[in-house]
Amino acid sequence: MNRFRPCRVAIAGVLTLGIVVLAASAPAQTPAPGGPITIGVLAPSTGPFATYARDIIDGARLYSDEVGGQLGRRKLEMVVEDYQTRPDVALTKIRKLVERDRAQAIVGLVLSAAALAVKDYVNTQKVPLLISGFAVAENLTLQLNPYVFRFTYSAAMTGAPIGQWTYRHLKARRAAIIASDSVGPLELMMAWARAFEEAGGKVVQEIYPPLGTADMAPWVAKLRHDVDVIGVQTVGADGVRFVKQFQEYGLKGKIPLVDASVGVSEISLLPTAGDAAVGVYNSQPYQYTVDTPRNRKFVQAFRSKFGRDPGSPAAFTYAAMAAIDQAVTATGGNIEDSARFVEALRKTDLEAPQGRLRFDRFQNVVTDIHISRIDKVGDQIVPVVIETVRGVDQFLGMDPAEYLKKPRLVTLKGSFAK
Repeated sequence: MNRFRPCRVAIAGVLTLGIVVLAASAPAQTPAPGGPITIGVLAPSTGPFATYARDIIDGARLYSDEVGGQLGRRKLEMVVEDYQTRPDVALTKIRKLVERDRAQAIVGLVLSAAALAVKDYVNTQKVPLLISGFAVAENLTLQLNPYVFRFTYSAAMTGAPIGQWTYRHLKARRAAIIASDSVGPLELMMAWARAFEEAGGKVVQEIYPPLGTADMAPWVAKLRHDVDVIGVQTVGADGVRFVKQFQEYGLKGKIPLVDASVGVSEISLLPTAGDAAVGVYNSQPYQYTVDTPRNRKFVQAFRSKFGRDPGSPAAFTYAAMAAIDQAVTATGGNIEDSARFVEALRKTDLEAPQGRLRFDRFQNVVTDIHISRIDKVGDQIVPVVIETVRGVDQFLGMDPAEYLKKPRLVTLKGSFAK
């Protein structure tokens, strides 16, 4: 809409001229568009991460409902796409969201390989990707990818704290490790192993089953029994199969299991894993049992709407939607001005269900990390927080230049048990 319309009534020429001069000298101001805002939701509903996908979708739905289906006084529309846990399909689906659906931001995504496959595209298209599932690869945020924001964590942020904790508090000295042979699980396990060895321990065995292994029994059978602890990062449905078959082999209770993140012990997996998951330790920015007013409100709303407890992808996606809302408001509703919108996202500082959430200069989250144990409380299997590490960043408190002198985590596979 133009700010000044042509005059339809004859008036004094001097007055008309004054209006014209004013209009010409005033700075041009383009009103914010008033149509719907479209947010794409990438969720791998097909494959081993289906429970994570459900949490991503429901976290976004809950936020939308709470704000009345609006962002910055504009109607919110969400388009959900299933990329079947395949990086090539993720790229196809994100192209569809951007080019056909005109999505102005994307949330969700599980699998580091998928995130690496789409990052160059979103940077080129100038459409922000807010990773709110599990995609932990270091290289996503060790350098600036201007349109990529990680709301979850990098591999070092969960793997390193619990690797050190395992040495100190479990008094473990010798470890075996087992992880799904995919970028994210590998990096998490390598972060755990490096921190464990830096603390004084020794990894004596490495095992890497393919992602999507239908039968974990042969891999469980390979585990050494002369170790003090087993570091594990078999993920999604693979993680459920692992803990169940670990129990069937009679190893549960004999050798502690420590999850480098929440591969076998994520909350959405616990109903299926059952008692087999009890006793597993894990490391994570979010647990639904964190006792804060903000989280209690979120958990109550999630339970009321969906009839279950929220997993971490639900909380991360809810926070990502809140950050988008905050940034849209900061731009006066003009999400189409991608430069201003991204700059507002960089300044995100909000109290999310997981606690305070903000970004470092590479747009990776800075957040608390909770070390927990899966316990049976009454008739429920729940994560019980036993230690919280405050304000963890992807460089583990080091100067980024010093951290970057270390070998990249993904290169450490096969380097420990020699």
